[in-house]
Amino acid sequence: MATETLSYQLSADNTKVKGKDIISGNENDTQIVTFLDEDDPAKDLPAEITLEKFGKGSPTESGQGPGGDDQFYIDLSGFDDNFKILVKSMDAGDAFHITGWTSWTTTGTLHTFTYTGSDGGTYEFKLEAQSLNGTDGVDVVQVVCFGRGTRIATETGEIAVEQLAAGDRVLCGDGIAREIAWVGSRAVDRAALKRHPNWRPFRVRENAFGAGRPQRALTLSPNHAVLLRDWRAELLFGEHEVLVPIKHLANDHSVLRDRSGDPVEYFHILLDGHHTVIADGLECETLDPASLTTGAFDADTRSEILGLFPDLATDLGSFGPTCRMRLRAYEIRALGLRPAGAAAI
Repeated sequence: MATETLSYQLSADNTKVKGKDIISGNENDTQIVTFLDEDDPAKDLPAEITLEKFGKGSPTESGQGPGGDDQFYIDLSGFDDNFKILVKSMDAGDAFHITGWTSWTTTGTLHTFTYTGSDGGTYEFKLEAQSLNGTDGVDVVQVVCFGRGTRIATETGEIAVEQLAAGDRVLCGDGIAREIAWVGSRAVDRAALKRHPNWRPFRVRENAFGAGRPQRALTLSPNHAVLLRDWRAELLFGEHEVLVPIKHLANDHSVLRDRSGDPVEYFHILLDGHHTVIADGLECETLDPASLTTGAFDADTRSEILGLFPDLATDLGSFGPTCRMRLRAYEIRALGLRPAGAAAI
């Protein structure tokens, strides 16, 4: 599927932004849209802007949502308004990526960001992320990371993720050992987890996906995808192996959301390309640089990774595709995929 990259300037005179106002190419493609502020600093943006009629009404290619997996980027540091975006027609696989904020809270599907504007003032941006017409709404932050203590398979045996460093060689799911380009971590305390409950980790119990998968309890961030093999996926999508975010496999038995609020430390592994590694016996994906545009990483971290992969600064697609097809929630439900011993999702 082709990708179209473009910018769109939000206007003080426009309370509705329609897909046809943005898309200059094929609406079946994946659009990567950067929203910019009104040119005239004397004009304020509307208090509420509706994004509607975006993409197609049904999927056009396997592995993509209707009209592609569209991505919308907003750097709040370039704005100086109190405004809200109401999403009317987006689907799972579409996403907003918000940077330049100073604080962020969520209430249900409403995300509220405070930020310092281009004029030095303090403002508030709200995003109602639940699509009124789509399937599952959108995810604002997508982070792929392992919890402290996760043991990763390497050329010399299993090593705890917090002991890995750039230059170490990890064993990937295809049997090839690859060098780590970067390892990072982020500690999330109780206060942050209270503000952002969607950051709470998932605990995967021993043998949740079969004998030795994983070999011991495993902690993953919500959007961290595991690799599953299923004949139904091959029948529907032509792919025997698929990636599934762990949050979509939750049940009351073997994959559980941690609601304790206890602090968690997440670790990220970046290779020269998107791959899977063996984490405590379970095949899990490595970091996808698309996460760099979200609020999950601070400026120093983004600068460090972009220094390693400078082409990403202008084209996230230069990193290459995901190593396997990533399923969305409705596709997972259609297939009936679930961990061993789990009730149907």
